[in-house]
Order: sequence, then C-alpha cells, then structure tokens
Amino acid sequence: FTITLQELRREIVGRGLSVLLLSNPCNPTGQLIEGEELKNWCRIARETQCSLVLDEIYSRYIYTQRMSPTDATWRMVSAAQFVDDVNQDPVIILDGLTKCWRMPGLRICWIVAPKSVIDA
Repeated sequence: FTITLQELRREIVGRGLSVLLLSNPCNPTGQLIEGEELKNWCRIARETQCSLVLDEIYSRYIYTQRMSPTDATWRMVSAAQFVDDVNQDPVIILDGLTKCWRMPGLRICWIVAPKSVIDA
C-alpha cells in the first residue's frame, strides 16, 4: 500500500485528522518512506498541524536493491533530519534499544518531540 502526497493531504484535511502513526520502515513489509518523500510527509504535517508519530524502532534495518550482498555500509533513515524546529514541528519520533541494538531484555526507548508533548 502506498499513498501519494496529494492523497495524504486530502485524508488529513478531509477527515480532520490530528495524528498519524507511521512505522518506518514498516514491519513486516519493509516498506520505507525516505528522502524527498519523507521530507514532504514532515512538511505536510507541519502545514496541516497534524502530529506525525513515527515508530523508527527498525530504522537501522534497511535493505534495498541498491545494496550488494557484500555491502557492509550501515544506513538508517530518520525523519529527524527534516525537523526544522523540534518544539514547533508536529513530528514525534519513537526509537529504542530493543530491536536495532539487539537488546530485547532492555525496554529502553526514547522520544524526540516538542516539549509540549513530552510534558503532557
């Protein structure tokens, strides 16, 4: 399933959405929103003041056709690179140690979000 930026904006505005939850990359499909597309998701969230909650717990598990079997280059994708002002942009990023850092017994997570969200 994919959604165009126009459809995304139409759904947010048409339904009066105040929050969207996105697992990026998606588990179990591995679908990934990155680059300009992710930048535009953040921009649309900013323009519509719809909070974009991104579960980035698998952000370091990215496998693409561009990678060769011997490619050991570590790569990750995060919406953090597109946040202009952490206290103004309605982007909330969730991450933790459980998956990418292979520490399943440790339930240590973190949130990057506007101060108003953290304080709530």
